[in-house]
Amino acid sequence: MSEIDEIRRKYESGQLDVIREDLERFLRAHREQILRFRDSRRTSPSLGLSDELAVKLYILRQRSINPKREIEEQLQEIHREKWIRGIQMGQPPDAEQVASEWARLYSAGWRSHRVLSIVYVFEREKERFLRLLA
Repeated sequence: MSEIDEIRRKYESGQLDVIREDLERFLRAHREQILRFRDSRRTSPSLGLSDELAVKLYILRQRSINPKREIEEQLQEIHREKWIRGIQMGQPPDAEQVASEWARLYSAGWRSHRVLSIVYVFEREKERFLRLLA
């Protein structure tokens, strides 16, 4: 299963509903900044970013729509990794070492996957989300 297929499956099963909610709050809270960002990229009165592209680029630039939730979810992944290693080793692993290794090996991929999931949710419901900018 490809990464986008996995995201699609999660979206359709409701597992990305928290991202949908976070995205709506994010767009409401950052409406003015997104519009300024869009307007700052205008090269002439007739050439500029569409609202859709401005939102996507703004999300890519920010890399987070709910830092607190995303940190909590990364900590859950680290705890899961500690549990797996504990089972494999037959004893509790060094928690600091596991966290450090997880951050070094997986955090960038986790973040990229998260941003792709956010953009996917936006794309699936972009008409509704773009109305928030009007």
